[in-house]
Amino acid sequence: MTAVKDSQSLNSSIIRKRHGIIAQMETLLQSWCDNQVRVKNCPVDQNTVCFQAKQIFEKLKKEAGEAAENEVFKASNGWFSRFKSRCNWHSIAESGEAASADKETASLYPEKLKTMIDEGGYTSQTIFNVDETGLFWKKMPKRTFIAREEKTFPGFKAAKDRLTVMVGANAAGDCKLKPLLVYRSENPRASKNKSKAGLPVIW
Repeated sequence: MTAVKDSQSLNSSIIRKRHGIIAQMETLLQSWCDNQVRVKNCPVDQNTVCFQAKQIFEKLKKEAGEAAENEVFKASNGWFSRFKSRCNWHSIAESGEAASADKETASLYPEKLKTMIDEGGYTSQTIFNVDETGLFWKKMPKRTFIAREEKTFPGFKAAKDRLTVMVGANAAGDCKLKPLLVYRSENPRASKNKSKAGLPVIW
């Protein structure tokens, strides 16, 4: 019996009951965070959550008046850690640009495109697809092979020189467009006295 009582006492000291405007604030805060991430596709970090928590708390405290004048809330690291645990959150990295895509519209587009092709009488030779990509043309590999006798390899500062290239081809695959290249300089020193018309890209 003593062990059971001790266990109950221990648990009661760990589990904190949420009440008052702090509990209301956390409910509203969780809804706000879910809306930011799932509906608006806006990432939220600890600073954003804590700032919004204090904003909501102050608003609720003002609305409650004298009944909540003794309520105090500090958006501390400890509070955020517990709040994150109660919401069952975990931190992940953003995956590419998926959040910026309209998935519902994209799922309907293939059928719409097929209708446009059929009605227009287009052939696979006249249907082109283009896309742009970044090219870090000075970037060095992060790993290298060295002799077993060597222990280290002196690194270099990563170059960030970037080109933007647009490439495209038709649906039949028998016609590739000349790549379109965008660079920060219209006339770089390396191409001085060179004809841009002779380049393998559209500069």
